Amino acid sequence: MKCMNQKLIFILLIIFLFTNSCLVYAQEDLPPDSTINLEELNPDEFVYTPDYEIKASYGWFPVPVDNYFNLSLEWMGGDISDLASWISPSGFVKTKFPYTGNNPLSGDEREIMRANENLEVEDEEYPETDNLGIGFHAIFNIKLPLIFRIHTTLSFNEGMLFSLDETKSYLNYNGNKNPFKEASIVYQDEIMLNAGIDCLIPFYGAFAKLEVPIQTYYYLSFGINFGYTISSLTTQYSQIVDAKDFLRYNNGQDTVHLITERTLSDLNYSRYHANIGLGFEFDIARIGFGMEFYVSVPLNSVVKDALWKQYVYGLKTNINFMGLFDL
Repeated sequence: MKCMNQKLIFILLIIFLFTNSCLVYAQEDLPPDSTINLEELNPDEFVYTPDYEIKASYGWFPVPVDNYFNLSLEWMGGDISDLASWISPSGFVKTKFPYTGNNPLSGDEREIMRANENLEVEDEEYPETDNLGIGFHAIFNIKLPLIFRIHTTLSFNEGMLFSLDETKSYLNYNGNKNPFKEASIVYQDEIMLNAGIDCLIPFYGAFAKLEVPIQTYYYLSFGINFGYTISSLTTQYSQIVDAKDFLRYNNGQDTVHLITERTLSDLNYSRYHANIGLGFEFDIARIGFGMEFYVSVPLNSVVKDALWKQYVYGLKTNINFMGLFDL
């Protein structure tokens, strides 16, 4: 019986070894799962080529890589600095002393008081210089380190001149003379239509064309601006400066008008300015924005018979509709 069991174990062992060797042989005959021979692959053959052209220029003084005609909506906010040296134009009512652009008065001294009361007029603020504007400009990008911009704007300008008389005096209740100051102020409120052309020099940034055009850069600008006066209203008034509690004019106020919203007879309707600016632009996928600090230097006078120049400065902001028309 024992011999019989040994023969049975031996037969089972032979069958197991035979079956295992057949399986190993069958696996060796199977083809590999992958259809790519990894040993024959060449990395240089796998180069990604996009289906669009890539262009770029970046760093100092980048150059636009494509031609574009861009439209932008712009608005400006700033101020006006009047430059005049002792002038008395024929359009003004004559005062004892001529006018300059320097304001010798503080805010409290310029407050307008109520008639026959030592309280300021709540619904009437004294005028101040100001400059606001809104318009459009178009930019021509060409493949040069120079960009051209044409613009047209409607601007609202407020300028001022001052004259101060410190030679006057009045009798107080004790019969003594007290000196006081009287100022004469010219306030000009104008609406102007402007047009001009500027050159932009990108000095740092990048221009690129991938699937969409991208550009971001800092620039210097310079150009010329022509303005035509649509409306010009001038008010000239005298004001008691430092004795408001004791003196009033015949109207009961510390202020009396000499001219009220009149167009000056010697007005120069055409104005010319040289523009300079420092700004940046950021545009991507047909839309973008920009900002520019600007100064407009006057090339002629506000009036024809005296030298009165108005410097305009401020911040310009624009929204760009980039590349609406390819050139």
